[in-house]
Amino acid sequence: MGLDYSFKIYFKKEKIWSALQGVVGMAVHHQPPIRIHFPENDLLIPFDKWGGNDKEINFDDPEFFFATVLYFEEDEPIHEYHTRLGNEDVFRGPPDPDYKKVPIGFIYLKILQEITDFPDSDLVLFDFGTTGTRMSILFSESSSIRKTFLEFAEKFDAVCGLFNREDSAEVFWIDHQSVDFEINDPYMSPDEISNIHKS
Repeated sequence: MGLDYSFKIYFKKEKIWSALQGVVGMAVHHQPPIRIHFPENDLLIPFDKWGGNDKEINFDDPEFFFATVLYFEEDEPIHEYHTRLGNEDVFRGPPDPDYKKVPIGFIYLKILQEITDFPDSDLVLFDFGTTGTRMSILFSESSSIRKTFLEFAEKFDAVCGLFNREDSAEVFWIDHQSVDFEINDPYMSPDEISNIHKS
């Protein structure tokens, strides 16, 4: 089996829709958009459905699955990743040569409103997953990707952010601040991680 790394970012449940709009702001917009049904109206999210699931999506579903293409500022690992895939054309825009963002995708976004490991919590999990080993290595090596997810966590007041390496994790956001330490269990609760940070 290949590597399956991901960025896991926890928010309070009331932050879910503003955080989701934050992801939209980072993304290449897919057409047609996905429609999420609310009692009074619908929210259109310009992502693709993960796995081609045609089921209608309701705002109170316990989980959502999206396929996204996200923009990141180019760094060496991102450049090498696209070059190995034969995607050199991606580097021909945008027009400002000093500030280039390039797309990476698909990145699979799983949003859990009910987290099995923490059944009584008021948390929602945004889990940004990869397509396999090659993208997992990119997630591990790219400082630009890490910086983007750190800024996302900070901007939308995340509870916790970590990089899941399957058998361990690197915590980059906890207690409303940027941090950098490892834990041996990527499925620890944010409260447990906070206690480690404070100890």
